[in-house]
Amino acid sequence: MNPVNPVNPLVVGYPRTGFTLLISVIAEISNYVNSLNRSHETMKIFCDTAGIQIAEQINLVFQRRGISSDLLYNYNFKQMVGGPKWLMEGREDTACFRKYIGVKGKGDFTLITSHPRQVLDYYEIIHSHVAPGCWAAHPSYAGHKKFTSIRHPAGTVTSACFSLNALASEYIQKFVPSEKDNDLLRQKIALYKLSDLNFFEALLGPFKNYLKDFSCCANQYVPMRWEDLIQNPVDTILKLSDAMGVSLDRDQASDIWRKIDHVNLTGAHKHNFRLGHGVVGGWKSWITNTHLDMMRDYGLEDFSQEWGYGKIDMLDETAYTPFQKKLADAIANKKIIREYDDENLFGFAFNKSNLDLNRFTFKRYGWRTHTQIERSSCTDEDLVMEVSDAAESACERINRALGQWHRYGAAHHNDKKRVLEGMAVGLAPLFDDSMALQAMLGAMGRDDLGQDAGIIDPSADEPILLKSTGTTNIIFYRDHYYALPQSLGPINFHTQNVSGMAGVLVTRNMNDLMLSLKKSPN
Repeated sequence: MNPVNPVNPLVVGYPRTGFTLLISVIAEISNYVNSLNRSHETMKIFCDTAGIQIAEQINLVFQRRGISSDLLYNYNFKQMVGGPKWLMEGREDTACFRKYIGVKGKGDFTLITSHPRQVLDYYEIIHSHVAPGCWAAHPSYAGHKKFTSIRHPAGTVTSACFSLNALASEYIQKFVPSEKDNDLLRQKIALYKLSDLNFFEALLGPFKNYLKDFSCCANQYVPMRWEDLIQNPVDTILKLSDAMGVSLDRDQASDIWRKIDHVNLTGAHKHNFRLGHGVVGGWKSWITNTHLDMMRDYGLEDFSQEWGYGKIDMLDETAYTPFQKKLADAIANKKIIREYDDENLFGFAFNKSNLDLNRFTFKRYGWRTHTQIERSSCTDEDLVMEVSDAAESACERINRALGQWHRYGAAHHNDKKRVLEGMAVGLAPLFDDSMALQAMLGAMGRDDLGQDAGIIDPSADEPILLKSTGTTNIIFYRDHYYALPQSLGPINFHTQNVSGMAGVLVTRNMNDLMLSLKKSPN
């Protein structure tokens, strides 16, 4: 076992660059490090119990209106710290989180919530798509080992056009017949995005700005090229483990890759993985010379050369695939390809966070104290404002409680009970179940986690998340300990046979579970 390393790694990478893969590799490597971060465990308890109340308050808005079935709100974004995250400009001790919310037949909007920066301790691996320079310069992360994902610029942008974002994925799962849930649908959506040159160009500006920012602080990050991981996974994983100070052999590195290769790493977002794709240089079969010319105009060839990919050469148009020929013909005739008639799916697939929003006619809103409606295409503005009010009120209560907890920790206050009682008073209006609130605060108030510490009431009828290790969640439920792969997504212990699910381990003892997890081939 490697020595203790209590400082969380930090990963910053642009969307579609192998970002999630890099996080998963580092998480699996971290399984070989014997460490316990009490701050991480405490914040997990708070965010998974109190934090989910933000989503519950939003759900209530839709329930009161009788349109709960029309709500599109991916499980990942219901979590307090779920979704894209960054440090607020000018207020670097405040963390922001973007939530995507859609309504069937009405459009969608993005909600940004903000909380004290310390909530990022929720993650064993702190991660962000935004502002590598800010993370590199922040004094609180000076001691963190920093990593970044890199991919050929053309591959990154092409992947963005083929990816189905969280809203589109959620809509497909709820409303699109399963026989239509295939790669052909993904291609039809990509044809629209690639034939609409305004949309394509809207992807390039934010990407260029990110790369410029990153180039100024690149020496502070350990890079992982996506192509290297795909083509030579074992050696790439070993290089990453060396950078982390963790000694692995080739068999261990191979085991790590086997766990995550072509696996749905996001769990609830079922369409965001590389089945049928993830081919190095695959972009050459999908985009056209028109798109490559636009990328050169934005200076992306400079970054391609900087990271060892060379110049962005012209494609042989006589060797275009049928997809490329169709796309090139549409561009030449200034036509936008829309081969599906579902306007809901069209809208949800179109809207992405890594776009230059100034090119579109979204409604824009200013900041409140704790939240912001960033942009909206929703036709029911009263509904958007109700959600804004609910989120603002819930975030205000949660942030006040977090402030009390952090002030207690900073001052090494001895009267922990009084602090927790004050938090309970402020949070109580968010909880229908007072027992859940008391259980959360009781767990936060103990000095350690685990069976011997007595933090768990064996008679409790609700599952308790104890910790996350790598890509596995450790859960206590009805006197048993469960190791659940995160790829399973949301699970209902009351209605599902959890112990019979693929990859799940169950024991009566925490130590036995962790030992079994180490030995598990999965």
